[in-house]
Amino acid sequence: MSMDQDAGLTEVLAANEHFYDVFRSGDMAAMYELWSSRESISVYHPNWPGISGRDDVMTSWHQVMVMGEPPAVFARTPTVIRQGKTAVVFCTEVIEGNEMTASNVFVLENGAWKLTCHHARPLPVGDEADDSSDEPGGAEDGDGWV
Repeated sequence: MSMDQDAGLTEVLAANEHFYDVFRSGDMAAMYELWSSRESISVYHPNWPGISGRDDVMTSWHQVMVMGEPPAVFARTPTVIRQGKTAVVFCTEVIEGNEMTASNVFVLENGAWKLTCHHARPLPVGDEADDSSDEPGGAEDGDGWV
């Protein structure tokens, strides 16, 4: 990996961490600035339907961060996949001891990494996590997602 690629990954990881800092702070002006102003944007909050379009996405963040109390959410074990001016960060979100899986899609816009999509969902727990035998491609036939 070249030094430029290393720097790019560091910048993406910093943008991802900044997103979670802003999320915890409840700062709507900063949240608005994190999102792309040129690309289509969407968000998938846990247990909500998908939301797209700047106005609706920002309204959803207002409901989560301002109408409620911003959660103490932290990103753990981030992994970056970068292709040119697009990067996806896969991570585990930890909220009050509970874990979720999340993906954050960023685009390079005017020299800064801006979000185009945030998607979070709870990780399976208990029997749900172990019960893959009755689904196509489940863990026991070796073709499932890991």
